Amino acid sequence: MMIERIRREHGYMTRLLAILKRKLQTLKNEQAVNYSLIKEIVDYLCSHSEAAHHPKEDLIYQYYMEKYGEREYIADLEADHRNLSEKTHEFLGVIDMILQDVIVPQDVFINQLSDFIVEQKRHLDLEEKEILPLIKQTFTVEDWQHVEGKWTQNEDDPVFGETIADRYKQLAQLVREEMLESK
Repeated sequence: MMIERIRREHGYMTRLLAILKRKLQTLKNEQAVNYSLIKEIVDYLCSHSEAAHHPKEDLIYQYYMEKYGEREYIADLEADHRNLSEKTHEFLGVIDMILQDVIVPQDVFINQLSDFIVEQKRHLDLEEKEILPLIKQTFTVEDWQHVEGKWTQNEDDPVFGETIADRYKQLAQLVREEMLESK
């Protein structure tokens, strides 16, 4: 069911944010980090969200508002998705600058990485603690069938799916290693 896929994707995102948190702590301890790995994580969070995750959520949220009426915090989610996308693209630009050997002060990057993590986590928490429980409680089987019928996109995840995209090989390897370590 669609809500389970969304929650699974939220779990993936939470795992990636935990990796970024560890990288942030490493930077705060004045140790070197792999910026290309940070870029892969942020790029994945950006591209997968824009291509599959947020459109799926927006479909559900729009249907909810059409059928059950607007709730301010649900109506604001589409704008929140756009805002997250803009901020993520800006942050990706900073990471690209670093990878091209442009000098970005460490404290500036640390603050931007910290803000990125906080903003992503805030959004996930809102959806997980407020929005999805409300929708799960409200939607009928017919509602779920309706939104599932409107969703026609390919959902092959480029990091956690069957086929790993070349641009995420390093990230996928790290995720696999962490999964093995946690067993």
